[in-house]
Amino acid sequence: MNKKTLKIVVVITILLVISFLGYQVATKAKEKNAIANSIINVPEFSFKTLDSIVFTSSSLYPNLPIVFLYFNSECEYCQYEAQSISENIDEFKDIQLVFVSTESIEKIIAFSKQYNLIDKENIIFLNDTKDEFSKIFNASSIPFTLIYDKKQQLIKTHKGQLNAVGILRIINEQK
Repeated sequence: MNKKTLKIVVVITILLVISFLGYQVATKAKEKNAIANSIINVPEFSFKTLDSIVFTSSSLYPNLPIVFLYFNSECEYCQYEAQSISENIDEFKDIQLVFVSTESIEKIIAFSKQYNLIDKENIIFLNDTKDEFSKIFNASSIPFTLIYDKKQQLIKTHKGQLNAVGILRIINEQK
């Protein structure tokens, strides 16, 4: 093979690789956009409560801000977040808190009791046995928080720890 042919093959190969990578980036961007649009309003979901009762998006309280907290009981940041909410629980009386975990019901119950968040009217703990929350809500980390206003429209997504004061500030900015 002569040098000219080799140069042509190299250039064509480079163009093909660049085209393929461009296509991949565009496809990923489209997927991200579709997911972002799907969570603008609270999407349809179905998980089980700690009593194994089906809880869906239609089970949410109407006309209240909603905070989804995707957590793991062994995550230190999740523990700090739960502690912060527990210490400021009175400030959350008009906000629905939805804690979701893929862990066993026993671990979720222990976590909810440890932070005195169990049996509160506006707090629900859900068990995601099929690991669907991360797909439905595009949760890419733990903890992951989604805050919706009282019209169930997305205000904020947050990767990582967000304390009670931060959550309340975000909600109060929308009023």
